[in-house]
Amino acid sequence: MTPPALTHDTRTRLLESAILHFAAKGFDGAGIREIAKSANANSALVAYHFCGKEGLYLEALKVIFTRKVSPVSQLAGLPPIGSPGARQAALQGFQDYIRAFITELMSCDGSDPVDEAAMILMAREMQSPRAASSDLLIEHLQPYVTYLMNCLQVLRPDLNEDELFAMGVSIQGLMIHFRNSLGIIRLIRGDPAYPDDLAKVIRHHIDFSLRGLGVPEAFPLPRN
Repeated sequence: MTPPALTHDTRTRLLESAILHFAAKGFDGAGIREIAKSANANSALVAYHFCGKEGLYLEALKVIFTRKVSPVSQLAGLPPIGSPGARQAALQGFQDYIRAFITELMSCDGSDPVDEAAMILMAREMQSPRAASSDLLIEHLQPYVTYLMNCLQVLRPDLNEDELFAMGVSIQGLMIHFRNSLGIIRLIRGDPAYPDDLAKVIRHHIDFSLRGLGVPEAFPLPRN
């Protein structure tokens, strides 16, 4: 017997249930039956419409990637390297990138369990990419990598490719670590609402990163 067509509501419930279970238990720990049961759906729908557990996992990742418009994707393009104003544009673009990326990371405030699970699942996937989803992950992350590396190439033309990549990883890692460690940071500070001033956090990451990069015009020396 052919399973019934997958309605929009049922598809949404299955994918949200998949995100919750994959985030909590990982790919191997989450079961199709429990995912379908939580979605109030027949488990046969998963095999028929998603070609099984692997297909459901990939579709869940696609939902995470498209669930919200990324602020980074809306950044203005950068002029070609070496063109007039390229350095100033790269400096502004770098600051805009950090601002947009932190805003994206912090857009999940814990009020939506699916959003929170999506953040956890994304972090899990980046730490241990699955072979079946690696192409999808790279496709999603490439615009981020390209934009940041374009800024760094202009700001530090003296660095080679490996050195630029290390700089990029360090800058990106600072922001991701901050978001992933928010629970313990709030505990240490004794402030469950921290940060209440996101602009201050963004400014710190911009200043810290630019100082690490050694961009002199970002921090003029004080006059004597």
